[in-house]
Amino acid sequence: MARGLSLRPATPGDRPALWRIHSRSVEALCEGAYSPREIQTWVELLRPEGYLRPEQPRTVLVAERGRHLVGFGQLDAFLGELEALYVVPEEAGCGVGSVLLASLEELAWRAGARGMSLDASLNAERFYQARGYVRLHAARRILTSEVQLACVRMRKQRPVPPLRLGERRGDSFTSPRPEP
Repeated sequence: MARGLSLRPATPGDRPALWRIHSRSVEALCEGAYSPREIQTWVELLRPEGYLRPEQPRTVLVAERGRHLVGFGQLDAFLGELEALYVVPEEAGCGVGSVLLASLEELAWRAGARGMSLDASLNAERFYQARGYVRLHAARRILTSEVQLACVRMRKQRPVPPLRLGERRGDSFTSPRPEP
């Protein structure tokens, strides 16, 4: 895990911090990938009460460094859908997103998901590709009737665990055959 970083489940008291992280991340890290109007619309639609909604149970992990929240990720483990992964701008590139993603993937695999899917913002596509996600197709997130964000639909298959000596997968054995 990234040095000095800890993860925990989000609580309702974290809603204002989740909103701040999300807003700051979009404003700073999406610059250049989206127009100022797209970023402004995106951020204006975010609300603290929109996080951890009881009618939409999700797994939400927060990353803390010291006593400060520095990132969060949201997963629908049942569907294997990563719905959010945001890091404060000053922590971008410091491993926070990677640690959150790996932890959320592990939770999805344990829940029985065969894969993880997500809509990557244009600035985040390379981050996900570097972690095994494959581009499926271009997509759009509708924010308003006038503003639609371009994004990339991506997927990662659940890793196949290695076979142990003597185990079978299909018709093959993992034990060595004796030489003639």
